[in-house]
Amino acid sequence: MSPRTLPAAVLMPEYEALLRDGAELPLVISGESMLPFLRPGRDTVFLKQPDAPLQRGDIAFYRRFDGSYVLHRVVRAEPGKYWFLGDAQTRVEGPLPAQCVFAHVIAVRRGGRLVQPQHRLWRFFAGPWLKHARQRPRLLRVYRWFYHPSKS
Repeated sequence: MSPRTLPAAVLMPEYEALLRDGAELPLVISGESMLPFLRPGRDTVFLKQPDAPLQRGDIAFYRRFDGSYVLHRVVRAEPGKYWFLGDAQTRVEGPLPAQCVFAHVIAVRRGGRLVQPQHRLWRFFAGPWLKHARQRPRLLRVYRWFYHPSKS
């Protein structure tokens, strides 16, 4: 049986309700804003409702004021508000109120391997990669040249 694809407007309200009830849920990545750490169609994130304030480097799943759903990394956290940045982006979004966040990533199935926050690759993207956002366009060109020659 192949997986079903549902529109975000149908799926996400159900996910939010299940997460509020304590569920841990998988979600297949569909966008490219978290490249190169997460690849659309290949990687699955495992979501859980946060039980403590998120920290810099955590990956949050949140809803923007326009209703769109986003999975990005926390670049800055202050009481009651967060700033976010996708791993493939250079422009920080925020501050957004903490109430916008309804889940965080607790693990990733990345190309068949389970990767958790203590893994060196996760720590690299939460640390040095996050710190050097301005250099990302050049680094991503090199990445795309190796992994997606048609997009370079």
